[in-house]
Amino acid sequence: MVNRNYGTADETTSGTEQTIRDEESPLLPSPETSISKVKPLVGVGTIIAVLLLGEFISNADATLVIAASGRISSEFDRLRDASWLSTGYSLGLCAAQPMYGKLSDIYGRKPLLLISYFLFALGCIISGVGSQMWIVILGRAISGMGGAGTMTISSIIITDIVPKREIATWRAYVNISMTLGRSIGGPVGGWLSDTIGWRWLFLLQAPFVALAAFLVILKLHVTTDTDTDALKSGKSKLSQVDFLGTGLLASGIVALIGLLDQGGKAFPWSSWPTYVIGSSGLLLLVGFVLVEAYVATEPIFNLRILRRPNVAVSYILSTLQITAQLGMLFSVPLYFQVTQKASTTAAGVHLVPAVVGNTLGGLFAGWFIRKTGYYRILLVLAGLIASITYVLLYLRWDGHTGLWESLYIIPGGIGTGIASAAAFVALTATLPPDEVAMATAGYMLLISFAMTAGVTTSNSVLGMGFQRQLRLNLHGPGSERVIKRAMDDTNYIAHLGGRLREIVVGCYISGLKNTYVLSLVCSLLAAFLGLFIRHHQL
Repeated sequence: MVNRNYGTADETTSGTEQTIRDEESPLLPSPETSISKVKPLVGVGTIIAVLLLGEFISNADATLVIAASGRISSEFDRLRDASWLSTGYSLGLCAAQPMYGKLSDIYGRKPLLLISYFLFALGCIISGVGSQMWIVILGRAISGMGGAGTMTISSIIITDIVPKREIATWRAYVNISMTLGRSIGGPVGGWLSDTIGWRWLFLLQAPFVALAAFLVILKLHVTTDTDTDALKSGKSKLSQVDFLGTGLLASGIVALIGLLDQGGKAFPWSSWPTYVIGSSGLLLLVGFVLVEAYVATEPIFNLRILRRPNVAVSYILSTLQITAQLGMLFSVPLYFQVTQKASTTAAGVHLVPAVVGNTLGGLFAGWFIRKTGYYRILLVLAGLIASITYVLLYLRWDGHTGLWESLYIIPGGIGTGIASAAAFVALTATLPPDEVAMATAGYMLLISFAMTAGVTTSNSVLGMGFQRQLRLNLHGPGSERVIKRAMDDTNYIAHLGGRLREIVVGCYISGLKNTYVLSLVCSLLAAFLGLFIRHHQL
C-alpha cells in the first residue's frame, strides 16, 4: 500500500537516523521511501549511464536545429517562419511534460521512457522527410513531446534509486550530459547542413535514439509498486488519468509559450492577438486550478504539493536562475557578432566558459551535499555567485572585450550549476515518495518554460532598449531606414562603417546592458528566496 502519511521527513525520521540509513545502503532508497519507488536490479551507475545518452541526444537536438533553421526555412521560401522550428518543439515539450509524472506512477517508469524515445524518433523522421514546412514543424512538435519525457522520467528515476544525499552528485552528471549536448549541437548542425544536407540533422538522430531505447530495454531492469492502490480498489489505469486537467494545463502553457515566442515578431506586443492569446492562456490555467482543486479525483498535478516545505520556493528559485542564465546565453553571441564582427560559430564558442561553469558548479554542489548533507546555503551562494557575472558584464563589456574579460561569464555558469543541483535536492528532500514524480514533472515543466521565457524576455528587453537608443542618437534623412535594418539584421550592423557604425554599436551595447540588469535582478531574487528554504538534514 502506498504510504499516505503526508508529514515531512523531519516529523517521521530524525536527520541522524536518515543519515545512518543512507550510509548503510548507499545505492538503494531508504526504507520509508522504498514502497512506491523503483527498485534497481542493476547498479545505479549503469542505469544512469543508460539515461545519459537520451539526455545528450534530446539536448543536442535543440542547438542542431537552431544552427540550420535559416537554411531549412529558406528551402521552403518561409524564412519568416524559421523560429517555428524551435517554437514547435517548445510547444510539444510543454504540452506533454505535465503528464509524464502521473503517467509514470500509473504505468511505470520504463514504459513511459520508451514511449518518449519513440515519439522523439518519430518526430525526427517526420521532420527529415517533410515535403512542406508545416510537416517539418509538426515533426518538431512530436519530438518535443518525446523530449519532455526524456527529461522528466530520467529525473524521476534518479530520485527513485539514489539516496537523497547523493541526488545532487548524480544530477550533476546529467547536467554535464545536457550541457555537452547543447554545446556541440550548434557546430555539428552547421557542419551537417553545409555538407550532406539539413534533412540528415533529423534522420541521423533516429538510430541514436533507437540505441538509447535498446539500452533501456537491456539494462533498465526495474520493478515498481506505484499502482498497488489502483489494483486493490479495482480501478482501471485509464480511469486514473486526469484528461480534463491535462488538457487545460497543456492548452494554457501552449498559449503562453506561443505568446512569449511570437510576441514582438509575428505581431506587436500591444495588439489584439497579444491580448486574446494572453487572456486565453490565463483563463485556461485558472480553469486548470479549479479542476484540480474541486473536480479531479486523480489530479495530474495535486495542488496540495505546493504547500509542502520547499516546493513552491524551489520552483520559483529555479525558474529565476534559469531565466537569468538563458538571458545571458542569448546575449553573449550577439555581443561578439555586433562588436567584433564574429561569425556565428566563433560567437558560439564564447559560450563555452558558461558551460564549463555549469559543470563545475554542479559537481561542487554534488560533492558538498554528499559530504555535509546541507543544501540551503548553496542556494543562497548560487545566486550571489551568478550575480558576479551580470555585474561584470554591465560594467566591463563596452565593445572592446579581450580574452580574459570574455571569461566573466564563468561565475554565472557556476552559480546556475550549483542552483540546479541544490534546488532539486531541496524540492525532493521532504516529499512523501508518492508525490515525488508529480513534483518532478512540475519542476521540469517550469524549467522548460523558464528557458523560453529567458530568451524571449531578454530579446524583448534588448529590442526595446536598442530601438530607444537608436531614436535618441540617429536623426535626419534615412535614419528610419537605418533603424529598421539595424533592428532586423546583425549582418547589416557588421557591414556598417565609420561614425554610423560607432553610434549603432554603442546603442546595441546599451540595449544589451538592460538584459544584464534583468539577469542580475532574477539572480539576486533567487539568492533571497534561498533564505526561505527549510533545511532537512540528509
